[in-house]
Amino acid sequence: MGLMTRRVVVTGMGIIASNGIGQQAFWSALQAGRSGITLLQRFDTSRMPIRVGGEVRDFEVEHHINRKLAMRTDRMTHFTLAAANEALQDASLQLEKENPQRIGAVIANGAGGIEFVAKQLEAHYTKGPRSMSAFSAIAWLQVANVGQVSIHHGFQGFSKTPVNDTVGGLNALGTAYRAIRRGSADIILAGGSEAHLHPLMLVVMQRQENCVPGDDPTAYRPFDRRANGLILGEGAGICVLEDYEHARERGAQIYGEIIGYSQSNDAYPLTHPLAAQTSSPYYAQALQAALQEAEVSLEQLGYISLDGHATPPADTAEAQALQQVAEERLAQIPVSVPRTMFGHTFAAAGALDTIAALLALKHEYIPPTINSKDLDPRYGLDLVRDEPRPLRQGTVLLGARGRGGVNAALVIKKQEN
Repeated sequence: MGLMTRRVVVTGMGIIASNGIGQQAFWSALQAGRSGITLLQRFDTSRMPIRVGGEVRDFEVEHHINRKLAMRTDRMTHFTLAAANEALQDASLQLEKENPQRIGAVIANGAGGIEFVAKQLEAHYTKGPRSMSAFSAIAWLQVANVGQVSIHHGFQGFSKTPVNDTVGGLNALGTAYRAIRRGSADIILAGGSEAHLHPLMLVVMQRQENCVPGDDPTAYRPFDRRANGLILGEGAGICVLEDYEHARERGAQIYGEIIGYSQSNDAYPLTHPLAAQTSSPYYAQALQAALQEAEVSLEQLGYISLDGHATPPADTAEAQALQQVAEERLAQIPVSVPRTMFGHTFAAAGALDTIAALLALKHEYIPPTINSKDLDPRYGLDLVRDEPRPLRQGTVLLGARGRGGVNAALVIKKQEN
């Protein structure tokens, strides 16, 4: 079998999200349309422009990693290690029987260890440089997640850290998919992690004018007439990607197969006044290229998992891209934005969306979009709202866009062996 014909499947999944920690809790919440977005409680928000978010609660770090490692790492890394542990256990991998040089990690992150570094800066300015942790040099870097996972599990193979705004999670999965497909690895832990619910980040995000201000936990309303921005969330989604033949030989369960990936760049941020007119052709290009690589027709799509930034320019641009790809068939293809239930987790978003899609393929239900009660008919979308809908086809297209113009698309299908 040639290297470029290797198939790539998902054999394990780990989830840390505001509406569910672990696969069972996450899917239960998605099915019920249950949101994890609430008033933020980990710090005082009384003077903050943003007071709600998809905050992960009841996360006991000591249940996942030892206390010493927890103190030397940021919350983003705690999420990553916990999700990676679940994914590996779910995949039933016996790492001692594997070649560590054929196992890698590709984990996206955007904000870095903002909480860890903020505490160290405070210590530096109030108590002096000697009070800073010796781990300040590495704990706040985006690469800390890949590094700690690799150290913890002994991975010595292919590794990368996509730092690509909101498309990082899909980029991580796509990068890992291509690495396994060309023979650079047999197994890769891939996904994303983000822990950016911090006062500093809330101020920065609000000034970029793509987040909903205030304290309404239901204000994340993509494609709604009242859309006024997204709501941030935190968490991690990690998938075990594996060469199909390797997975089959060890008798692994298979959730689905990645069959297409593409990205493009239009060089316009979503907040740019021309975004609606300029970004849609390039986003459409990424979606179309992923479908072409997957050799999937529009009739075979069970649903499209949308980016859903929930501002009028961004929603318009996404709808225009879908119209370019699907044309007259658009109204017949269900679409959804499951992240309305756990917040937009930026670098983790694409990974959590993919896990939601894999669970949708397993259980044959499309997770809904919540809060969008007043759908704008101009978009021409069949948005799955409030309640799950039966999934009729075994393929899902996922899309993502980042500020600065990068677009990514991934196609997965239900494994039929």
